[in-house]
Amino acid sequence: MNRRSALKNLSLVLGTSALPSWAYQWNQQSFSALLGPNTELLGAVVNAIIPETDSPGAKTIGAHLYIERMVKDCMSKEDQQAFQNGLQKLASAALKNFQKAFPKLSSQEQISLLTSLQNSTLPEENQFFKRLKGLTVASYTSSEYFLTQHRNYTMAPGFYHGCVPVQ
Repeated sequence: MNRRSALKNLSLVLGTSALPSWAYQWNQQSFSALLGPNTELLGAVVNAIIPETDSPGAKTIGAHLYIERMVKDCMSKEDQQAFQNGLQKLASAALKNFQKAFPKLSSQEQISLLTSLQNSTLPEENQFFKRLKGLTVASYTSSEYFLTQHRNYTMAPGFYHGCVPVQ
């Protein structure tokens, strides 16, 4: 037996047995069960803030997933609750004003609801919109698409030129 193929087969057997049982059935449906309850709503909101044009929108690049992760991992419990309350208020305002869920609204209706949040005199609504817009813009401008297509980003920006004449 060839030693390389034996090692390859052994690593394959050991590698698959080391995975947890829930990782064997990974697919889009099983992954979507791990997402939060407001993923669809958040996706529609970020898509209304940075819509899809000739370039990908915020939802296409996954800004809503970034925002969910940032809220979950980087905010205090009080800020997380305030963010969730803001999303719930937005969802209920859509139902109250247009009798449809926010993702089902037209883009004009979505923009009018977001504009009302931005211009609200209630500080928690205004603060929620500022935070949501800031996170959306931050996630979009730090995405691979934006950095590689619009910022001329390279992974290793500095180069070493060893032999250059010194003036």
